[in-house]
Amino acid sequence: MHDILAELATLPAHLVVRASREIANVAGLGWWQPEARPRQLIPSDRASLFLQQIRDRLLPKPPPVSFPADRELLAANPDFAWLFLFHPSGYLREAALWHIATPPTSPFFVAALAWRLNDWVGPVRRAAMKCFKRISANIAAAVVADAALHLLERRFVWGRWSDEVPALDPMFARDDVLAALATQLERRPTGGLSGCLRSALRYPGIDQHLPRLATAAIQPPIRAIAYQCLILRKASWPIGFDWVWLDKVYGLKRRIPKLDSRGIESDRPVADLIAEGIRDRSPFVRKIVADAMIVVRSQIADERALVSQLVNDPNPVVRSRGDFLARHPRSSQ
Repeated sequence: MHDILAELATLPAHLVVRASREIANVAGLGWWQPEARPRQLIPSDRASLFLQQIRDRLLPKPPPVSFPADRELLAANPDFAWLFLFHPSGYLREAALWHIATPPTSPFFVAALAWRLNDWVGPVRRAAMKCFKRISANIAAAVVADAALHLLERRFVWGRWSDEVPALDPMFARDDVLAALATQLERRPTGGLSGCLRSALRYPGIDQHLPRLATAAIQPPIRAIAYQCLILRKASWPIGFDWVWLDKVYGLKRRIPKLDSRGIESDRPVADLIAEGIRDRSPFVRKIVADAMIVVRSQIADERALVSQLVNDPNPVVRSRGDFLARHPRSSQ
């Protein structure tokens, strides 16, 4: 069992939904049990079914082999609880959650516990909530941070949980977890991480890492979001979705994200952040910084140097923001 769990622990967290069915099938979990295996009716030596039935009656049958039930396995070895998280029976999934007393050591099993918060059986979801309350404080920060790269965006994608999802917030809001997550966001060169950072903005502990992400993150979207938050002095994150009517006569509407926000404190002047942001190597970052400058230009004492740099930017999209600022000086607003 130890070797099996070690192999499962190497799976990435984003595969937890896909792997759950495969694990249950390969492990033979569910209604199928070894002692209930049906007899082979089609003979393998091409003999007729009639002759095979006669042979079965004449030859002595082997003694029946007894196998322990799943609950007996779970009671004898608590490690089976991690495997039974994927059990098709809700009774066994609930029992497995009650047997888990040690924190998971891999992002995959953190995601597996979170997936049980979204279980289709209510008692399993409630057992998962209590399981997180017992062990979440002791899960290693690096393990939680790796799982958070996938789980933070699942909040409004998995549809069954409602009151259960806040059970993850104390774990993600830990300072050590947010520090490890900021390091991941800074150093990872691939993968769509902007949604993860947006979701992490609901936790005020991420604010202290935004200046470093704005200047040092490898991915331009991460730098752009960090600059936007610091310049606007506001962090916004998704809290669900809303509908906007396009044409009520024809029943046409579009789903848009619904956001919440909070204020951010920063010691650096807005003008310094903008000057730093419009020198970024990515035109996408420079465009976001220019858009933020349009919003907060009233807080800038002398914007001429910044506008001149935007007007002479090599990217046409960024230049269009500079042209707007040049055509609409503050005195005419």
